[in-house]
Amino acid sequence: MPTPRPPQPTRFAIQKARGKGWKTLEVGEELAHAKARFDRMVGVNPRAYFRLIQLDYNADSGYEGMEFNWTLIELYDPTQGGPTQGGPTQGGRVRPTPKPAAAPGRKPGSKRKAVEPVALPLRIYLAVILIGTLAGGLAYLHFAGGR
Repeated sequence: MPTPRPPQPTRFAIQKARGKGWKTLEVGEELAHAKARFDRMVGVNPRAYFRLIQLDYNADSGYEGMEFNWTLIELYDPTQGGPTQGGPTQGGRVRPTPKPAAAPGRKPGSKRKAVEPVALPLRIYLAVILIGTLAGGLAYLHFAGGR
């Protein structure tokens, strides 16, 4: 008969968006301390997405203390201008942000003209070709010319 696991305290985690997922930066047991650290991280990097979540131990899990149910406490979205208060989430899923729509009115085969023309460094290209040709000619004369 398995022994019942001891209850674990509620924890609070600060996470930062990385690619398509979230990276946990810090886990603590006090909400006031976690909230202060969350505000500090937002102040240090205001262009990143952060979230403060509550982690509740899942006693029904088959894993030894490794599975938690989480609840969103606060989300910082830099595009919205400030933190937003949240409620419970559905099973820990994060909805991806909507992708921008494709540019309308373009044909697949049409060429696009550059907005700002960029001058090619033709002098540098010419100098590199001439130096390479000179070096190749000297190497040929040195190795093949002495026969």
